[in-house]
Amino acid sequence: MNTFCRRNGIIHETTIPYTPEQNGITKQAIAVFFEMVRLMLYTANVSLRYWGEAFSYVVHIRSLSATTGLDGIVPYEAWTGRKPDVSHL
Repeated sequence: MNTFCRRNGIIHETTIPYTPEQNGITKQAIAVFFEMVRLMLYTANVSLRYWGEAFSYVVHIRSLSATTGLDGIVPYEAWTGRKPDVSHL
C-alpha cells in the first residue's frame, strides 16, 4: 500500500484505532458532501430516494473544484494528469 501511495502521489496518514477525534478532516469532508446532497435535493424539490445519484454528482463536482491542498489544479487533474472538461456543468 505504501508503494502504491508513493507512486500515485498520495499521502498515506494513519490514525490510532478507535480514536475518531483523529479523523477531523475526513469527518468534515463527509459533512460537506452530505450537506451538498441535502441542499441539492431540497432546492430541486426531489425525493430523498435519489440521494445516491445526488451524492455521486456531488463527488463529481468536488473532484472538479479547486482545493487548498492542491496548488492551481483540481483533484481530477492531480489524479489523471489531464485538465477536466467542465463544459457539461
